[in-house]
Amino acid sequence: MSKHPRHESPAKAARAQAEARTQAEAARAQAEAAQAQADLAEAEVKVAKEQDAAIARALQEDDEARRHADLEEVAEKEAEAVPDWPPDP
Repeated sequence: MSKHPRHESPAKAARAQAEARTQAEAARAQAEAAQAQADLAEAEVKVAKEQDAAIARALQEDDEARRHADLEEVAEKEAEAVPDWPPDP
Protein backbone atom coordinates (compact mmCIF):
# COMPACT_ATOMS: atom_id res chain seq x y z
CA MET A 1 0.00 0.00 0.00
CA SER A 2 1.24 3.41 -0.90
CA LYS A 3 1.45 6.12 1.72
CA HIS A 4 0.91 8.83 -0.86
CA PRO A 5 -2.59 10.32 -1.05
CA ARG A 6 -4.52 9.28 -4.07
CA HIS A 7 -5.22 12.03 -6.60
CA GLU A 8 -8.24 12.09 -8.83
CA SER A 9 -7.71 12.35 -12.51
CA PRO A 10 -8.30 15.84 -13.94
CA ALA A 11 -11.22 14.54 -15.99
CA LYS A 12 -12.88 13.02 -12.93
CA ALA A 13 -12.37 16.23 -10.96
CA ALA A 14 -13.86 18.28 -13.80
CA ARG A 15 -16.88 15.97 -13.94
CA ALA A 16 -17.39 16.29 -10.18
CA GLN A 17 -17.10 20.07 -10.40
CA ALA A 18 -19.59 20.18 -13.29
CA GLU A 19 -21.98 17.96 -11.32
CA ALA A 20 -21.70 20.25 -8.28
CA ARG A 21 -22.41 23.28 -10.48
CA THR A 22 -25.42 21.54 -12.01
CA GLN A 23 -26.77 20.63 -8.59
CA ALA A 24 -26.27 24.21 -7.36
CA GLU A 25 -28.09 25.58 -10.43
CA ALA A 26 -30.93 23.11 -9.90
CA ALA A 27 -31.22 24.11 -6.24
CA ARG A 28 -31.25 27.79 -7.26
CA ALA A 29 -33.94 27.11 -9.87
CA GLN A 30 -36.04 25.24 -7.29
CA ALA A 31 -35.68 28.13 -4.84
CA GLU A 32 -36.75 30.61 -7.54
CA ALA A 33 -39.73 28.43 -8.43
CA ALA A 34 -40.74 28.20 -4.78
CA GLN A 35 -40.48 31.99 -4.45
CA ALA A 36 -42.57 32.44 -7.60
CA GLN A 37 -45.23 30.12 -6.17
CA ALA A 38 -45.21 32.03 -2.89
CA ASP A 39 -45.56 35.33 -4.77
CA LEU A 40 -48.44 33.90 -6.79
CA ALA A 41 -50.19 32.64 -3.66
CA GLU A 42 -49.75 36.06 -2.04
CA ALA A 43 -51.23 37.75 -5.11
CA GLU A 44 -54.16 35.33 -5.13
CA VAL A 45 -54.86 36.08 -1.46
CA LYS A 46 -54.76 39.82 -2.19
CA VAL A 47 -57.20 39.42 -5.09
CA ALA A 48 -59.52 37.27 -2.97
CA LYS A 49 -59.53 39.90 -0.21
CA GLU A 50 -60.29 42.64 -2.74
CA GLN A 51 -63.12 40.54 -4.18
CA ASP A 52 -64.52 39.92 -0.70
CA ALA A 53 -64.43 43.65 0.02
CA ALA A 54 -66.16 44.44 -3.28
CA ILE A 55 -68.86 41.85 -2.59
CA ALA A 56 -69.35 43.19 0.93
CA ARG A 57 -69.72 46.75 -0.44
CA ALA A 58 -72.21 45.58 -3.06
CA LEU A 59 -74.25 43.70 -0.45
CA GLN A 60 -74.24 46.72 1.83
CA GLU A 61 -75.36 48.99 -1.02
CA ASP A 62 -78.10 46.51 -1.91
CA ASP A 63 -79.26 46.36 1.72
CA GLU A 64 -79.33 50.15 1.90
CA ALA A 65 -81.30 50.36 -1.36
CA ARG A 66 -83.83 47.81 -0.07
CA ARG A 67 -84.23 49.68 3.23
CA HIS A 68 -84.72 52.94 1.34
CA ALA A 69 -87.34 51.31 -0.93
CA ASP A 70 -89.08 49.81 2.12
CA LEU A 71 -89.18 53.21 3.83
CA GLU A 72 -90.60 54.84 0.70
CA GLU A 73 -93.28 52.13 0.48
CA VAL A 74 -94.23 52.62 4.15
CA ALA A 75 -94.35 56.39 3.66
CA GLU A 76 -96.62 56.00 0.62
CA LYS A 77 -98.96 53.65 2.50
CA GLU A 78 -99.09 56.03 5.45
CA ALA A 79 -99.81 58.95 3.15
CA GLU A 80 -102.66 56.99 1.53
CA ALA A 81 -104.07 56.06 4.94
CA VAL A 82 -104.28 59.68 6.15
CA PRO A 83 -107.58 61.27 5.13
CA ASP A 84 -107.59 64.66 3.49
CA TRP A 85 -108.22 67.41 5.98
CA PRO A 86 -110.31 69.35 5.79
CA PRO A 87 -112.66 67.08 3.90
CA ASP A 88 -113.78 68.15 0.47
CA PRO A 89 -117.26 69.75 0.53
